[in-house]
Amino acid sequence: MHKVFFIFLVFFNLSCFGQSIKELKEDLKNAKSDSQRMSLYYELSSKYQFNDNKKAISYAEQLLDLAIKRKDTTNIVYGKAMIAYSFYNLGALDKALKINLEAYEIAKASKNEKLIDYIITHLALIYDEIGNYDKALEYYRYNIRYAKENNLPQDQMIGLLNIADMFVRMEEFDSAEYYAEKAVEFEDESEDYIRSIAYLNYGVALERNNNFDKALIYLLRGLEIQYTSDRDYAAISEAYLTISNIYVKKKQFNNALQFADSSINSAKKSESNYYLRKGYELRSSIHKTLGDNTQAYNDLKRFVETNDKIYSEETAEKFLELQELYESKQREAEINLLKQESKLTKESITQKNIVILGSLIILLLLALSLPVYISRNRLKQKALTLLNSQNKEIEERNFQLGEMTEELKSQKEEIETHRDQLSEAYSILEKRNKDVTDSINYAQKIQNSLLPDLKTIKKSIPESFIFYKARDIVSGDFYWFHQKKIDGKEIKFIASIDCTGHGVPGAFMSMIADALLSQVIIELDYNQPAEVLTEMDRRLRIMLKQDESYGNDGMEIGLCAIHDDKLVFSGAGHKLVYFENGDLNTIRDNRYSIGESFISHQKMEFKNHTISIDNSIMIYLFSDGIQDQFGGSKDKKLGIKRLRRNLEAIHKDAAHKQEKQIKEMVENWKGTAEQVDDMLLIGFRLT
Repeated sequence: MHKVFFIFLVFFNLSCFGQSIKELKEDLKNAKSDSQRMSLYYELSSKYQFNDNKKAISYAEQLLDLAIKRKDTTNIVYGKAMIAYSFYNLGALDKALKINLEAYEIAKASKNEKLIDYIITHLALIYDEIGNYDKALEYYRYNIRYAKENNLPQDQMIGLLNIADMFVRMEEFDSAEYYAEKAVEFEDESEDYIRSIAYLNYGVALERNNNFDKALIYLLRGLEIQYTSDRDYAAISEAYLTISNIYVKKKQFNNALQFADSSINSAKKSESNYYLRKGYELRSSIHKTLGDNTQAYNDLKRFVETNDKIYSEETAEKFLELQELYESKQREAEINLLKQESKLTKESITQKNIVILGSLIILLLLALSLPVYISRNRLKQKALTLLNSQNKEIEERNFQLGEMTEELKSQKEEIETHRDQLSEAYSILEKRNKDVTDSINYAQKIQNSLLPDLKTIKKSIPESFIFYKARDIVSGDFYWFHQKKIDGKEIKFIASIDCTGHGVPGAFMSMIADALLSQVIIELDYNQPAEVLTEMDRRLRIMLKQDESYGNDGMEIGLCAIHDDKLVFSGAGHKLVYFENGDLNTIRDNRYSIGESFISHQKMEFKNHTISIDNSIMIYLFSDGIQDQFGGSKDKKLGIKRLRRNLEAIHKDAAHKQEKQIKEMVENWKGTAEQVDDMLLIGFRLT
């Protein structure tokens, strides 16, 4: 499992969070105060922790130097902690522990409880890594207690994750799964990075406990977040390694090999010899099982080389420490020896000085007679050398000018040729771009023709609205509506659908989804939402041949069946939010989506959730496009919490006003940023 440091997201609220490395470096050039510089050094060091530990250490050292100069205790501790974290990543645990213990003494002297808790976290992680589990558990529990007392849910999550990781290493897998599951309960109150590590660690714990299907769900969910934010390649490598292990245990060796390759590639990017070694070891075993002995041998050789490298690096570091100690002792001995020798030589110095003085007088007389002769010869030689040098230089420059003239002539001809080629290529690209754009615009007309008529929906559900905004010309999000009579009673079906991808691929999937909904509800006369989703999943697997090979194409759906006195909801990856008597309620159904091929068919169980329409209720269905939009003053995601607060503020207003307010909220939040995904939000009131 992947342990979590508090360094990045806890105790340090930076205005520069979310900026790119390039932007941070630009800000550093223009920084006007030491406090700004320290914040930027910290953030740059944290950015590089995932892929370049040398640069991470460099920026952390600059933070530490400036903090020492400013006598800033807090940043001295942060600087040391960041340096220690890099050594931890590189496997130099002794050095990481030594630096963190120094930081701990500084934090204790400051009597700053927050700072003490911060550094105790780092000590806990290192004690855990070196196998002192009792000490590690004591410190982890201190972290959780402090977080609970100070209402820091994300910090509680981190403490629980680290305890879960420790129990995995102790091979107490039931305890590991328990603590990881407790950590995931804080998912809605945590930043993306921490949430992704929680999912990955829960997946690892589940895999160790042989709960493979559930493990895959959480591992893939964690990876999805990793690839949409700052990537921690060590965590990604371990996730792929765990998925590979799952497929080995399932005897699906080709899939296992694919994920072992991904693990090794990510380990190389993270500079993690630990995960690289494990990846080579696993891939060698898979090749051997598949009968490829040559590849098995090659990976085993790489495993041994990586293993040797780990130990040679540790040995080299210890050797350098011993060498430094030896040299300091040797210098001390030499100084003492010189002191003793100086006493003995003082007596003989006077006699030697007389002899030396006489010799110097004789040499001085000789020296006075030589300069005139030597000077004349040197002047002649210098003049001749300078003249020859200037002649050669003139000849060489003439030759170079001739060559440059020819080269410039050749370059001019080449540039003119390239210009003509580029002009022709640009014309071709411009025409192709126009053809593609025209085709996509026509596809948009086709897609729009499949969408239900908004007037029909309004007529059937007067207090309703739909906010719909494609990222590209065509969309992977869409809405669906149908009404029919059964035994003289009318049922209205309304759904929000988010297909894999956006743009053209998403639009293709949306057409498949529309066809499936029409087949199952209209032609086959299914009436219960859960049964509709189950049948859609079965048919989609057949259409995409997902039972024969690995694939990740599918769709998330929230489907409602509205009766006179009740609403029945079932969801695949979508939740339903509703307000009744001013209270916010959320119904979550299956987290996995329709068509997810890594889940066995037997596990795809959907449930019906019934809401009685006794009072006026305001209901919302939505995809993740709005909550995932970046923007605001700090360029962060809008997030589910902020979206819920906005809905709570407007849910009592008329539907047409709500639609306008949702549109304004999205535009104000997005500002000049690009839209990251298709957006869909359906709202309707039932009485």
